[in-house]
Amino acid sequence: RPRMRSAVALLLLAAAASSASAERTLSLVRFEDEEGLVRRGAYIGDNRARLLDESDGFDPARPFEAPLTNDVREIRTLLSPIDQPNEIYAIGLNYWGHINATNMTAPLTPSLFFKNRHAYNHPFASVVIPPLSSQPDYEGELGIVLSGCKDVSVDAAVEDCVAGYTVCHDVSARCYQIEQDDDSIGCPGNGDQFSFSKSFDTHAPIGPTLVSPELLGDASGLNLTTTVNGELRQDVSTSDLIFGVREIVSFLSTGTTLDAGSVICTGTPDGVGMTLDPPTYLQDGDVVEITISDIGTLSNPIERGPAGADGAVKIPAASVSGPFYIGLDGSLDGHLPRAVLAA
Repeated sequence: RPRMRSAVALLLLAAAASSASAERTLSLVRFEDEEGLVRRGAYIGDNRARLLDESDGFDPARPFEAPLTNDVREIRTLLSPIDQPNEIYAIGLNYWGHINATNMTAPLTPSLFFKNRHAYNHPFASVVIPPLSSQPDYEGELGIVLSGCKDVSVDAAVEDCVAGYTVCHDVSARCYQIEQDDDSIGCPGNGDQFSFSKSFDTHAPIGPTLVSPELLGDASGLNLTTTVNGELRQDVSTSDLIFGVREIVSFLSTGTTLDAGSVICTGTPDGVGMTLDPPTYLQDGDVVEITISDIGTLSNPIERGPAGADGAVKIPAASVSGPFYIGLDGSLDGHLPRAVLAA
């Protein structure tokens, strides 16, 4: 009988372990652990994550299908929840408040531009402003991570082409977007350089989590806020998007293959620095925090070096590549929601 009890106990333990390993997360983080290894997992609080089972590899088109393990690791460096994407798409003029504040006309279809893939950046990493970007500005946005598709319908767009949602910071160099008559601004060009002005290295922080459409649906009804040094600048619901997730994804997929792992930044609401009175642009040492409910807070400091004798902005070379750091207060609990699990 003791042997039988032991055998039953072992079977129960094995069943419990199997049940635990079958759990999935609906919210992913990507990070470096204490050994410097890049991991994916579910955030469980106290700077710790429960690891994803990647023994069969990781599929960016289906990031939430792999089960969780029982292995828990400390997060030493929080990374973007996605690998560097092949494409970063961005949508302009997609909230009425932003359209009215900029005196622009609403587009008839989603207004598309591109950000260079090297604009990709991580949570808490510095956004480095190049010398001739004299009017750098913030834009808090909902990010769509694609699972890959072509010619998808509006009705099927989320189910067939959305891998998950994240936060996107579409950092912009305003002086290249609008022709400037004032030479003292120090920004050459004829304006209308929308892709170029948004494509500088480090100008697309993405994170801090990737959340499943199984949890968020079409991502409507989420609250988006942007603060600069703690001052609220943007506050809107994603339900106020003129073109929602389904319409954007369907339109961009028209005759076009959208790769899995690519990102769409869906547009920014009113409250950017350019439209404030007076206009207020990002300065060295500013901290921009963009929060979307159920996704988390994307936080990034701004680096603008001191002006030299020739008026040019000097940026220390070491700042271009990091280092990344875990958080302004050393804890991730205020930036990351705890993961929601599913069977």
